[in-house]
Amino acid sequence: MPIKIKISISSLLLLISSYSTADTSLGVGLSTLGANIQLAQSLSHNINLRLEYNGASYDTDGATNGVDYDLDLDLSSIGLLFDWHALNNGFRVTLGGLYNDNRLSANSNLNGANLEVGDMTFTSAQVGQLQGDISFNSFSPYLGVGWGRAVHQGYSFNFDLGVVFQGKPDVDLRSVGGLFSNNALLLSEIETEERELQDDLDIFELYPVISFGLSYTF
Repeated sequence: MPIKIKISISSLLLLISSYSTADTSLGVGLSTLGANIQLAQSLSHNINLRLEYNGASYDTDGATNGVDYDLDLDLSSIGLLFDWHALNNGFRVTLGGLYNDNRLSANSNLNGANLEVGDMTFTSAQVGQLQGDISFNSFSPYLGVGWGRAVHQGYSFNFDLGVVFQGKPDVDLRSVGGLFSNNALLLSEIETEERELQDDLDIFELYPVISFGLSYTF
């Protein structure tokens, strides 16, 4: 057998044996992305790979210049993250990405007699209810720092502070049940309302992450 092939097989066996003895941990936690569960694998003495799922639902409210909205925030994401313990201690730098299914559902509040949609005022009967879907980039990079080893003998407490770059919100509004729901004038003003709502939700473009968790290595 050629020497190069022998070296390749030996390297592969060494890699397999190193992973067979590598530590694996299972963890749970709470963060601004929701409750999470994660599986972490040590790749070397100072690099870990983490796979995690985050999820939660919240009810809140918001407003543009003329419309009050009831907002339902649904958080759902799957993250693949690399932890680098640069100083070989608990401090770590984390880089990775999320499959991001975070979204908002918006429903206009019907308490008022009139609604200012875009730059014009309509009666609530003309508009009916404005319903909208707000979504973000499906792939969102993540950058953060933290403390604690996700893969450590026994139990380990972990803290993370970072940001998800999920992009500008994509807003889709529609009029439901109104006398003017298919009226060209109202539809034009709804497009203006979409842009206003998008501007008001730009704060979600960079989504802050604060996370506390507990993991156990087995």
